[in-house]
Amino acid sequence: MKRTRNCESGWWVVLLTATLAVPALAEAGVGLFNARLKQVTTSSTLKWTSFKKEATTNYVIGAESQQGPIYLCRARHVGDMLLGQLRPEYTSCAVSGSKSYDAFEVLENIENASLITWQPWFKFNSKPTGAVLVDSSVDSVFIGRVKANGGFSHNVGRISYESAIGQLMTFDEKNNELTETKGEILVEVEPISYKLENVELDVATEHVRQSDPEIFGERVLRNDDSVAATVTTAIEYEFNYSVSWGHGHGIAIGLNTTIEMADGTIFPQIEWANPFSEKRTKLYNLEIYLEPGTACNVTFRGNRTERDVQYTGKLTTFYYDNDSRTRQMRGERIEVTLEVEAIYGEIYFVGNNSLVPTTTTTTTTTTTTTTTTPVPTIPTESDKNNIPIEIIKPNHSSEIDSNNLVDSNAEKEQPVNEQNINQAIVGPLGSKPSNGAKLRVIYFTLVIPLLTILL
Repeated sequence: MKRTRNCESGWWVVLLTATLAVPALAEAGVGLFNARLKQVTTSSTLKWTSFKKEATTNYVIGAESQQGPIYLCRARHVGDMLLGQLRPEYTSCAVSGSKSYDAFEVLENIENASLITWQPWFKFNSKPTGAVLVDSSVDSVFIGRVKANGGFSHNVGRISYESAIGQLMTFDEKNNELTETKGEILVEVEPISYKLENVELDVATEHVRQSDPEIFGERVLRNDDSVAATVTTAIEYEFNYSVSWGHGHGIAIGLNTTIEMADGTIFPQIEWANPFSEKRTKLYNLEIYLEPGTACNVTFRGNRTERDVQYTGKLTTFYYDNDSRTRQMRGERIEVTLEVEAIYGEIYFVGNNSLVPTTTTTTTTTTTTTTTTPVPTIPTESDKNNIPIEIIKPNHSSEIDSNNLVDSNAEKEQPVNEQNINQAIVGPLGSKPSNGAKLRVIYFTLVIPLLTILL
């Protein structure tokens, strides 16, 4: 039983490996030979992929014909990956004059970002830097072609270096197999730098992730002066900042890249696909308006924030020969930073730590009561004739005396006896009273009410 289980386990491992290998063959990186390092590197702008009619504008053309372009393809033949011709029927990849395969891959230039050229080749030439390999696992077989005399512009084939001397094996449109000693070899020109400009962020795609807030410091702002003033202080904080502009399509990793936003902002130069990071130190101003003898507690805190957003821009690729290529691209920017804020507490009195009451505006209506003193009645002209001079114009209220109620000329006359006064008889209507009675009538009628008003 144990042996049977082992066999079953091994069978599933083989099946799983084969299943995982299928998508790997459907899309694979393209190997480039590096003559200086004597090793194979992977192109970031070329790939082997399944054929799709809607994507033919990005496929690498090996030759031209009256029926249409002939694309570069490859198929596995007896365990080896052989280069072939995808002719205008576009149904099979011919790897020789007598053999073609329906299962194949075509060479794609991702977004046409790669600068590829056909360079002259001779059998005694060494393997050039940037030469495109048919199979990344084999560093001695490259893509080549030679001029044709028939209906095809070129005959596509493979350049093989079995020794120091190379040879080009190909076949023509009539499927005649040929061996050549000279022709052309496909080379991807290596860029030296990039410039990404006119970058605009697509704010609608922005996604923000924040961590829990952290307290970085606490301060007390107080006003010990005798007048109200704005109290300010600065708090210093540090944080790690980083920004990544993604990998993009068809861009070599590690090349120097300059980035300029559409508003003119220029970022520090980066190595493409490697995040730019630095430790930043900044100052944050705390300020508040305080009355004399008051204070306020302030908490300074921040959130570690990760923000990703899509962007568009114009990418220019520079090469050694001062040549350049420009294309539009879209990518994703990831920024990690620190967002800070100041939390101000309630204002309180320094002396007793009690809170300062909130100032509110109240409208108060005041009712005023006015007491009016009646104006004294001014005697008429007829009344003045009946009032002694001393009464009409007294010097002071205290000067009014009974001795002044009689005309001064009367002092020279003999006073009237009381007996005569008491025996005075009031005459009939129309009669004239005596002088003494006349004075008494004036006295009681005018003087007493006047004194009442003055007092």
